[in-house]
Amino acid sequence: MGRPREQGVDEKILNAALSRLVRWGYAQLRVDDVAADAGVAKTTLYRRWASKEALVADVMRRLYLDRVQATDHGDLRADLIALVRESYELLFEGPGEVVEDLVRQSGASRELAAVIRSTTDARRRAFREVMNRGVARGELDPSIDHELVIDLLVGPLWTRLLVTDTPLTKDDVVSIVNAVMDGVSRPRRRRR
Repeated sequence: MGRPREQGVDEKILNAALSRLVRWGYAQLRVDDVAADAGVAKTTLYRRWASKEALVADVMRRLYLDRVQATDHGDLRADLIALVRESYELLFEGPGEVVEDLVRQSGASRELAAVIRSTTDARRRAFREVMNRGVARGELDPSIDHELVIDLLVGPLWTRLLVTDTPLTKDDVVSIVNAVMDGVSRPRRRRR
């Protein structure tokens, strides 16, 4: 069994890696530079992460996955708005903008593609959890394809980010969720 990691050293290394990703992107990320920025020896970094991809995977987990919160607001629409808004903030604001570069670079790296896939899979689990609660509360038909609903909810974010480069606002998030939910929500029973 390996030695326990020193939290402070890990934090310094991950912060240095994120800073370099934000400034120069994945293609220019060099592990030697990250070690120098963090004030640690290359061997210290390599004892913790065997490769550039493994380091980036931990940066992504910290940046993108550790913030996933499938908070229960007691209402499916509110839960989905919170998750899509969080996704928006991570993709379009602050250091989360590195995700665009990583997605673009993942076509040339099988390892990086696996990092992106595991990151998006983990985020999709939060959406599934929220939708399962909606089914339990009778807000969503259990026969609805959850994967398709997730695609419809986050697809506009990815399209704007990677394809059209068209601005998207936080207000658009509510419109996206409302449009999708209006299409898939269980019809309310009419009172007689």
